[in-house]
Amino acid sequence: MTTETCCQFGACQHLAGIVTAPGEGTSHLSRRAVVLISAGLTGKSGPFRLYTELARRLAGLGCLTLRFDLGGIGDSQQADHESPLKARTSQDIRDALDFLTSRFALDHITLAGLCSGADDAFTYAELDARVAEVVLIDPFAYRTAGWRWRNALHRAARRVLQVRARRGRGAPAVPLCASATSDVLVDYKSIAHAESSRILGVLLKREAALHFFYTGGSSDTFNHPGQLQEMFPALDLGRVTVNHLPRLGHTQLLAGDRAVLIESIARRLQFAS
Repeated sequence: MTTETCCQFGACQHLAGIVTAPGEGTSHLSRRAVVLISAGLTGKSGPFRLYTELARRLAGLGCLTLRFDLGGIGDSQQADHESPLKARTSQDIRDALDFLTSRFALDHITLAGLCSGADDAFTYAELDARVAEVVLIDPFAYRTAGWRWRNALHRAARRVLQVRARRGRGAPAVPLCASATSDVLVDYKSIAHAESSRILGVLLKREAALHFFYTGGSSDTFNHPGQLQEMFPALDLGRVTVNHLPRLGHTQLLAGDRAVLIESIARRLQFAS
């Protein structure tokens, strides 16, 4: 049976989190830990408890998980009021890794997050060699020529469905993908292409494992698993995994949708173990 323990850490003990630990008989990944980074302004449970459910699923695989609130979110206080947000976020994540490594014998740390949490995990990973793996859910994406023609085909097909529905024939007028651009947690500026390309290069050279997950909520910028390589043609992304889940929204209100995403992540992490 898994165990969950509340914790506080950071220089001023200002950060609040929950450690989800595996039970007996799941020791094959016991030296691995996943740190979940706040998604937008949501707390450590994640949108619709995604992080809670993911942490418990990973604990079932024998993987320790820490989910915590960044400073100023949820139960965590903001200790530094002078530094810019990016620096404060980086320090909070470093404090989380310091907390874990001071208490557990770990040889593999994964950073994971949704939306802004994905971008924060990605940018921090460059700075800390302890990060061996990154899981990014709906992170940065950039429109490519391939995105444009696929988007045009999608829009044309949707118009055909709408016309048929109005005439009383065929399927109702619903989107082909359950895009959820309206449920974005917070409007923020994504990482610039030059910066993400540079960081990708650093992580690939370090041989960090990289897993990208794009839902239908990213359809405005991402619509095919092959698009990741299109976005970074100068980089060899052969070792990078991409899961495209166009039927899911950016946040998953339905338990079944969360289960699809969680199982996709669990399979990637098991495969990489």
